Amino acid sequence: MSELELLSLRAEQNVEKWGLQDFETLGLAVCEEAGELAQAILQARHEGQPRKRIFEEAVDLGALCLQVIARYEEGSS
Repeated sequence: MSELELLSLRAEQNVEKWGLQDFETLGLAVCEEAGELAQAILQARHEGQPRKRIFEEAVDLGALCLQVIARYEEGSS
């Protein structure tokens, strides 16, 4: 599975779980996931935490970004 396919699958799972979300909600979720990615990077680098979490958080963030793009293309707000 390619990276884009993985992100698309996760975005579909997000919509199934949370429904279609507006830009405000998606924007807040993107910020939250960006923080989790930053935390995973710092913990891997300075605390010896598993690097796998970096990948997982990046997928979560990327999926949300795809959702923002999809809502934009739909003309939704």
